[in-house]
Amino acid sequence: MDPATRFVIEKDDQHERPCSLMRICLVLALLVGISLLLAPSWSTAQSNLDHVQQSVQMMDASDLATAEKEARLALRDSSTRPAALATLGAIRVRQKKYQEATELLRTALRLDPGLVDAQITLGDVYVLTGKKEQAREALRQALRTDPGNREVLFALAQVETSSGNFRASLSVAEPILADLHRSSEGMLVLAKDYVGLKQKDSLAALVPAWNGLPEASAASATAFASLLLKSGLDQQALEVLEKAKASGQVSVDLAMALGNLYLSKGDLTPAFESYEAALSLSPDCADCLRQLAKIAEQQKDPEKALAYLIKAKRRLPDNPDILFEFGKACLELDLFEDAVPALQKALSLRPNNDSYAYVLASAFVSKKQYEVAGKMFETLLKKHPDDPILNYAMGSLLFLEVKLDEAAIYLRKSIKVQPGQSAAYYYLGLVAEGKGQDDDAITTFREVLRGDPDYAPAYEAMGRVLLKEQKYQEAKQALEKAVLLNPSSVKAHYQLGMLLGRTGRQDDANKELAIVQELNAAEEKRAGMRMRIVSDH
Repeated sequence: MDPATRFVIEKDDQHERPCSLMRICLVLALLVGISLLLAPSWSTAQSNLDHVQQSVQMMDASDLATAEKEARLALRDSSTRPAALATLGAIRVRQKKYQEATELLRTALRLDPGLVDAQITLGDVYVLTGKKEQAREALRQALRTDPGNREVLFALAQVETSSGNFRASLSVAEPILADLHRSSEGMLVLAKDYVGLKQKDSLAALVPAWNGLPEASAASATAFASLLLKSGLDQQALEVLEKAKASGQVSVDLAMALGNLYLSKGDLTPAFESYEAALSLSPDCADCLRQLAKIAEQQKDPEKALAYLIKAKRRLPDNPDILFEFGKACLELDLFEDAVPALQKALSLRPNNDSYAYVLASAFVSKKQYEVAGKMFETLLKKHPDDPILNYAMGSLLFLEVKLDEAAIYLRKSIKVQPGQSAAYYYLGLVAEGKGQDDDAITTFREVLRGDPDYAPAYEAMGRVLLKEQKYQEAKQALEKAVLLNPSSVKAHYQLGMLLGRTGRQDDANKELAIVQELNAAEEKRAGMRMRIVSDH
């Protein structure tokens, strides 16, 4: 339910504004009390009035059963019957029995058309049931009875806001603007109007007043910050959320909003802390785990990311997004046996998602199931024939199948569509090398490096070809650059070791080969740890 709507019918926070249900019944009770001054039996009338007041008190204590009992006792006297019916209507609203609430409130108003607060509550019920025109008419009727009633004006402004009539809402609210600036619910209505009318400066002007509120709930602070973000007021949204957090008004939604905001700014540490806070408030929060995994991935800690995704998958085993992210993380860590089933299930849940299909096909490539992968890439290429990534993927797959001429066709098309890329050029160099055209391969690798001087695979491949051609000095420069850019490259260290051995520098060669052994051992250890991460869950 919209927070601004709850302000009218279900607000329980006594520090910000009295409960409207209590307000309705108290006002109705006052009206009944006035009428009782003329009643012939004061003791009986007073008793019935007491029942109405007791009903209000029980509603305030959330004891709806006793509240209803007391209200029904007040039905016995005609002088208190309208108030009792209105009170019963308010109870039904609390119980979300809107049809019955409508009938009770309309009966109360037939008996006493002057019950303005009953009109307000009836308008609220119409809003809750999607009958905005009826809500508007009920509130206008209340205004005809009491033209300056601030509660009616506020409720009508809410109806106009929820209907997208933002200018009309501001017009209705004009007489009570000062009141609206003193409550979070009022400022939320104004904020929605300003966002709807794209009045960014007016929206920003609300922030100091908001921060001056003695206390605002976490829900209202989160809603207000969301409106600020829609208008590009990110820093102001951050201030609102941090103020609510500092005052102890923290919820899962607020912590998540803070995390999302920090993550969008690239501030990973406070983002991580915010998501952790959200997770502590709601241990089953799968979105929290997904965001924590995203941060771990950005921090180059894929094992940690996988651990979070495993927990998220355990909580929501049939969520396609989580299955996809889990499968992709497993694929990046070479856990193919875990990646493929997760990706297959994600795709079965969303069969038209081409991103899912592409990553699953890539997983089949990693498992050397080239025929299956090729059919999937062909299907995707029929839908997206000019997609550079798909053409590159098909070209690289055909290279692995040693179908070099066919591979070159797809790779060249990928380059034609997206000339600035490196990977397709790199694979064209590998195709040339595979066909024994070493000079063409070296030329292609140099072309890659002119456009992308930090592309380590091209240095490693060029160094390997130069080593075969016994161009040791050039090969050494290329391989040293490959090692510098990617110190964990086993291939680059191995090729450099071979080169150093051939040029008589055996001690240096042994050092490089020792690094190869260390890297292989470290990878085996990491692979074992990855398997434990999966198996432990």
